[in-house]
Amino acid sequence: MIFIKFILWFLLSEAIIISIRFLLRNKELKLGAHIGITIGEFLLAIFMAFMPMAGPMALRAIHPFMMAMYVALMMDSVAKAITLIANKYGKKQRSWLFLTAISCVLGIIFLTYGMVNMQIVSPKYNSYSSEKLHNEYKIAFVCDIHIGSAQQVSTTIKTINKIKEENPDFTFLGGDIVDEYTKKEDMQEALAAFKDFSTPVYFIYGNHDPYGKFTQEDFVNTLQENNIIIVRDEYVALADDLTLLGREDASIEDRKPIEDLVNPYPNTYVLMVDHQPTTFEDNCKAGIDLQLSGHIHAGQLFPLLEFYSIIAQTYGEYHNGNATLYVSAGASGWRTPLRTSRKCRYEIISLTPAN
Repeated sequence: MIFIKFILWFLLSEAIIISIRFLLRNKELKLGAHIGITIGEFLLAIFMAFMPMAGPMALRAIHPFMMAMYVALMMDSVAKAITLIANKYGKKQRSWLFLTAISCVLGIIFLTYGMVNMQIVSPKYNSYSSEKLHNEYKIAFVCDIHIGSAQQVSTTIKTINKIKEENPDFTFLGGDIVDEYTKKEDMQEALAAFKDFSTPVYFIYGNHDPYGKFTQEDFVNTLQENNIIIVRDEYVALADDLTLLGREDASIEDRKPIEDLVNPYPNTYVLMVDHQPTTFEDNCKAGIDLQLSGHIHAGQLFPLLEFYSIIAQTYGEYHNGNATLYVSAGASGWRTPLRTSRKCRYEIISLTPAN
């Protein structure tokens, strides 16, 4: 149903743009005006993408429309650029019907790509070594599943089953497993796929996890029923040379400062899972070796990641001394079944002794 609704929003967006173009079809504009309109439309598309992802919650009711308008505006600006080039170098002037046809075709292609891309989840393999490690470990990290929000539940279950087939020593759920749009039955069905994992599964809260179309008691009970261990601002000994530090989410007001958390296993390799990649430098001072985060969805919508990356650590690998931060692209997205920036990912991480 969410796919059908989003397609209808897209058709409405296209209809609005086509109607405006029809009304202005006889307007004579200079080349500079056409270029200005094209650039303005591209920037408006970025604004329409940004507001659902990071804007005020007051706009939540129209988020699907804004994302659909983002697709329509983005491709219309590309179509305008193509038309301007065709008119400049072609033998005849292209009509508004030519622009409309190109815009609609590009919009459908871009929409289809974004919706299909949201439903394909693939592994990303990484390897890290340290002198603190005496044994080898395979770690699975998955975050931003947002069960039932933007991705079919069957896709989520397939992802979980693929992680199980990797036979990791430990699995970490790095937050935003559910969100405000997750139904209780979808949450229970997806989390049940973790029950027969033969190795420990740990859950660390994200900013969306305290919400959902169910109570927190239902959520916690479901996690526990499926042998998923909840970790909130505490160190957990995974082995004699490997320690997990699971952080409370940064959105929680009473989250403890990192300096207040005392590591009882100081000579071990400390793997920290913190949903939001916001305090890497402070975490390094506390002696972590590897931080795994998510939250950003690699922007989810092009070109948000390129803008986010200017001011923050948003996707991929970062280093501070001997410590590493890895920010996952996330296994799904939020609110709308559309992903036009990077692929949906889960991480399979090999930890090995330095020698």
